[in-house]
Amino acid sequence: MTEPFAAARQSRQARKRCPVVVATPLPVSCQAAARIFRPSRSVMTSARVTSRPWRLVFERRGPPVIEPLMGYCGGGDTLTQVQLDFPSVDAAVDFAENQGLDYVIRTGPAERPRPNVRDPFGKTAARSVPLQHQRREVKQR
Repeated sequence: MTEPFAAARQSRQARKRCPVVVATPLPVSCQAAARIFRPSRSVMTSARVTSRPWRLVFERRGPPVIEPLMGYCGGGDTLTQVQLDFPSVDAAVDFAENQGLDYVIRTGPAERPRPNVRDPFGKTAARSVPLQHQRREVKQR
């Protein structure tokens, strides 16, 4: 019964001798850079959303730090967690210029109109009238 406690006591003593390493993020630069873009629509929706807001996202100012104990990726830059939505690109640019941010505007490809899949006279048209089944006469003996 005392063996597990002895092993735990030995491991605690061994841990006390090991130096503690704390992951500290590198100092971040003062100047923040932002990226302004229009997010794409969710793939889970089929509707065309015309009122998608423009989003301002801050870029990472320093490299990520790997936490040594658990291996998690982290850092001291909390601006990467901030996302701001604006109704137009002009409003996002005005905000970035008022705050003194360096910014880049990313525009995606132009949305193509989707072809109409319901062509009433085409080959893929759904038939409103069911096909007539042909009767086969069975000869009786």
